[in-house]
Amino acid sequence: MEQAAQTMPAQKPQLLRIFKLLFRLRCTTKTNNLIHAIRQIPLIKYLLPGDLYAAEGFKVMAYILVLLWELVTTFLFKLIGMGAGVMLPILFFRSAAPDRVDNSALYLHMVLCYTIFGGIVHPNLSSGDQNAEIAIRLLRMDAGDYTLATYFYYLLRLSVGYLPFTLIFGLLMHLPLWLCLLLPLTFICTKLVFGRIELACNDRFAFTFAEKKANPISISALILMIAAAYGPAIFGFVVPLPVSAEILLAMIPLGILCLKPVMTYTKYKDIIVRLIDFRLDTIDDIQNMQVKAVQKRIDTKTHVSSSRRGFEYLNELFIKRHRSLLWSATIKITIGAAVVAALCIMLCIKSPNIRPEINSWIMRGLPVFPFVFYGINRGTSFTQALFMNCDHCLLTYPFYKKPRAILTLFRIRLREIMKLNAVPAAVIGIGLVVLLVITGGTENPVNYAVVFCSPIALSMFFSVHYLTLYYLLQPYTAGSEMKSAFYKIISGLTYGVCYFMMRLQLPTLAFGICCILFCVIYSAIACLLVYKFAAKTFKLRT
Repeated sequence: MEQAAQTMPAQKPQLLRIFKLLFRLRCTTKTNNLIHAIRQIPLIKYLLPGDLYAAEGFKVMAYILVLLWELVTTFLFKLIGMGAGVMLPILFFRSAAPDRVDNSALYLHMVLCYTIFGGIVHPNLSSGDQNAEIAIRLLRMDAGDYTLATYFYYLLRLSVGYLPFTLIFGLLMHLPLWLCLLLPLTFICTKLVFGRIELACNDRFAFTFAEKKANPISISALILMIAAAYGPAIFGFVVPLPVSAEILLAMIPLGILCLKPVMTYTKYKDIIVRLIDFRLDTIDDIQNMQVKAVQKRIDTKTHVSSSRRGFEYLNELFIKRHRSLLWSATIKITIGAAVVAALCIMLCIKSPNIRPEINSWIMRGLPVFPFVFYGINRGTSFTQALFMNCDHCLLTYPFYKKPRAILTLFRIRLREIMKLNAVPAAVIGIGLVVLLVITGGTENPVNYAVVFCSPIALSMFFSVHYLTLYYLLQPYTAGSEMKSAFYKIISGLTYGVCYFMMRLQLPTLAFGICCILFCVIYSAIACLLVYKFAAKTFKLRT
């Protein structure tokens, strides 16, 4: 950043020069974030040098990865937007009523609604993100130059990213080639039109859409565009193809007319500074709201006490004072599980013909429950409550980070989190056993024990898993904000594995035994890792 500041000329630089500088700043920021994320990975960070940010070879490699990600996202998000917002609904309408609506007219009708909605909700003319704060507040860059350079870079990515998909999808829908080629231009001109409107709103009302994502205008636009895009098509009515084409093409001259006012606007600094302050205030407000919401549910009455000693005393006070915070969601989940089990049992009693299918599913469908317990386990909320209301203060004391103290408190907390997760797990296990009996049972009595114990073993696994991650990675900052990239990666991998297991069809006995053994072995390894490494990893983040 210092080098970037030194290379900035004293006179007002040209837009292309600013564009190059901001592109380097954008890539440098992402590269540093990538290096920081890699340095958070346990074991790997000890193999990397302390001056990794200055290592040219590694920075070049990270820079290349960032450029590749920039290139991939240029096309990937456009494909997702066009696919989910336009092509999937068209496929649905074609299968539901193949002869009701002309495909070309329907496609261009949805593209028109998609374009207008994007212009209203996301004009993207101004931003108060981290790069804006660095460029304007730290590097003292001209706000107008910064805004225009980032805006035209955004429009360039927009047109390049959409071009292959407007060509492919448009030709599939039998649109003329010239119209397919012009559609990306209509997209960026629509952005210019609504960007000019946003500047007018700033002059008139001192307000931009970026300051409040869920503003009434955006919500109204979302409702109207969904209704306009999909509502008429349900009944076989869409905007005629020539009309949609004329509206989209009319955006090109309108966008050209808006280009000069956008480029000569003089109040960009006021907008950017206000957006930066808004972003920082929003982060602080969200953190304060989270803290206040938790504090309201803490029992601070003087009668809360304990007759135990040491860490057991500390734990019991914590559990008693946070009973509402910790147990309310568990009780709701348990009631929900009981209701679902009762409904399934009633359905089997009243409809004997479905009993064989349910029996077969119970005997082979247990792999779906890792995903269920991933969603209902209380690990993240439990560890966040621990940090916000206990550990962020006690971690400042050396005695609290000694291996013996860490393992003792880890064992106590593991017992408590297992209680939270075991209650709904037991209800689910009992419900499965009752369903298995009602639907015809099984020849091997061991299956009943496996069906009951598997949910409890899964609840034990997630209890150990999230508490271990908390002690080995400690993802929270002093403001209770989650900052560990590796923690998020592990959580994402856990989600992926659980989702993949839903697709498996394994016999109950084989899956249950493997599940129980895995949970026991994982628990033993986790306790060993906590004892060996938590003294170094369980600390406050900056």
